[in-house]
Amino acid sequence: MILKGEKIMLRPVELSDLDRLLNINDEEVRQYLLSVFPLNRIREEEWIRNLYSNQRDIVFAVVPLETNQLVGTTGLHSIDWVNRCAEFGIAITDKNFWNQGLGTEATRLTLKYAFEYLNLNRVQLRVYDYNPRAIHVYEKCGFVKEGVLRKARYLKGEYHDVIVMGVLAQEYFAWCNASRSR
Repeated sequence: MILKGEKIMLRPVELSDLDRLLNINDEEVRQYLLSVFPLNRIREEEWIRNLYSNQRDIVFAVVPLETNQLVGTTGLHSIDWVNRCAEFGIAITDKNFWNQGLGTEATRLTLKYAFEYLNLNRVQLRVYDYNPRAIHVYEKCGFVKEGVLRKARYLKGEYHDVIVMGVLAQEYFAWCNASRSR
């Protein structure tokens, strides 16, 4: 499936994206991600090859329409098909594309896929307290703060809070209806 927005499209990750995925090792990018281990070509290729082998994780490449090259990934993880919920994740790993609204659009498109195509009832995420840009994007896309995991993230000698946020299908559809009536 391919989802198109105004600036980007979400499409499946391909082996041809491998080189562009490796910028995930950049320290500035990495500080916002759950993963702490370095990744090399072998591990990333293995990840791509196994990406679509289960039905608990769905990952899309974030691709600007103007360049048609991967600048990050977004997805739904640990999908619980009984309780209709998933964990949202996103990483714009090419820093040249930060602060251009691509993360906001990718988040909205992923939520559209979650609620309008997969019929999920809840999407949640975890974000670090030192990432105000991401928190702002998530709030703009309808996520609400649900709780704090105190001092649950260790980075460079300090512990940080992890904020848990979520959005429900009814909130998403209410937001969509409100947007259409403007």
